[in-house]
Amino acid sequence: MEFNKVSTRNAWAAVENITSQVRSGTLNPALTQWVRGHGFDPDTTVFSGVCLFDDGIYTGTLIDCEERVWEFFADLKDETASELDDVTAELGPKSPDHPDADLCDRVTMAIVYHREESIAA
Repeated sequence: MEFNKVSTRNAWAAVENITSQVRSGTLNPALTQWVRGHGFDPDTTVFSGVCLFDDGIYTGTLIDCEERVWEFFADLKDETASELDDVTAELGPKSPDHPDADLCDRVTMAIVYHREESIAA
């Protein structure tokens, strides 16, 4: 997919970069294992963003193989403190199918990125 605006290309690059880091384990191999341990295949999961919240604690948003959007709080040292919430129903304009969608939004771009990967597969 080709984007005309720099901001859209930047959103694509950001999604591609963080997704690649989580998939390969270069961000943190334990985070990749956490993702896998919660039933997500890192090779088909796309990440709109991941942030190191504290030592061994990450927050972020991921898109699964069915385009469901999940917000997570991953405490790699204490699984009982971790949270994973399906927020798909609350997406509204973040869905690329919404008439007010903004491709510069990373969640929206992550869904577009996921669709492009699915087409290429």
